[in-house]
Amino acid sequence: MEGHKESVIRKIRAYGIIKDPLLLEKPDEPVPLWVLLDAILQVIDRLEPTDDRPYD
Repeated sequence: MEGHKESVIRKIRAYGIIKDPLLLEKPDEPVPLWVLLDAILQVIDRLEPTDDRPYD
């Protein structure tokens, strides 16, 4: 695996964005759409926690 990909995989594991080790072992393989969307939602929740958002 290339150095850049290894760095990205380490960061994903450290942040706990994708927890399925099978997905992380094959970085060149396509992932299901729900995995990508779940990762994006996790990042959004960390940047903008839903507890502090106004309701309007």
